[in-house]
Amino acid sequence: MRQLFSKPWLLPALMLLVGALFAYWGLIGRGPLNYVAAAILLFFALRFVSTTQVQSRPVAGADEHLANGGVVVFWRPGCQFCARLIRELGSDSRYIPYWVNIWDEPEAAARVRHYHQGNETVPTVVTADGHFVAKDAETYDRAKAVIRRATPVD
Repeated sequence: MRQLFSKPWLLPALMLLVGALFAYWGLIGRGPLNYVAAAILLFFALRFVSTTQVQSRPVAGADEHLANGGVVVFWRPGCQFCARLIRELGSDSRYIPYWVNIWDEPEAAARVRHYHQGNETVPTVVTADGHFVAKDAETYDRAKAVIRRATPVD
């Protein structure tokens, strides 16, 4: 299951497909609630579509990126907290960090578990000075500031 959902585009695509089916059922006379379901699914699909714009990279290059002044973010598709961080970074800052999908690489998941006493807690923001999880407004602001100040030399 983890391998199936490791592709960032899959969740929004499934939501769009199911939403289209509900809309179709509404068109053929199955009731107005199908339109409501379609609208809800479309809303969530659009919320997660920003995660498809993040290019995951191999965990093997993370240490070099950190050594060059960069920031590494461990994330996974379907994570609402990861999607929020990606959205809040915006298109101008979204490409600054070195994104590593923990569902694509077992070594990345192991590293996150090491950081968090066995838990795969994401989004984990890693800098040369340490790591933290973006989980509330304060840590999201901290993550955005750290990412925008990063000066990787790749």
